[in-house]
Amino acid sequence: PSGRPISNVIQTDAAINPGNSGGPLLDSSGRMIGMATAIYSPSGASAGVGFAIPSDTVKYVVEMLIKNGQIVRPLLGVSILDSKQARRALGISKGILILQVKPGTPAAQAGLRGLRRTEGGIVEIGDIIIAIEGAPIENEGDLFRAIESFEPGDVVTVTVDRPEVEA
Repeated sequence: PSGRPISNVIQTDAAINPGNSGGPLLDSSGRMIGMATAIYSPSGASAGVGFAIPSDTVKYVVEMLIKNGQIVRPLLGVSILDSKQARRALGISKGILILQVKPGTPAAQAGLRGLRRTEGGIVEIGDIIIAIEGAPIENEGDLFRAIESFEPGDVVTVTVDRPEVEA
């Protein structure tokens, strides 16, 4: 419903009722294969499409929580525009537009640029991420998948289109 991709989950038709999120999802042999997490229910009842986090992901997250006390994930440090309609209106045919680069982040250190307004009030388009380590980036899901394949502190190649600015 939010338009955000749901990835790295197990889709299930097992009932996920209020209060049993976090419970085990078992296979027919009784082995835990996931943790019940959420349900998409058009009616609002406990019927619909259920999602569970795979047990290997649960194990990874639990180990990280025990080790670090928090989840540590890689990040670029940008906010993006992930609207096909808006990208089309701006003439962006591929990639995702950087709206803002957060100060002190890897994106800022790399010199990536977000949207900006000139003194005359004109909005200048920022960088457009088209690939990470050669993997094409077409939407927010592609960006998340590409970034999450790395560890915090890894150095990666981010390929951008940088629109020419008229003076």
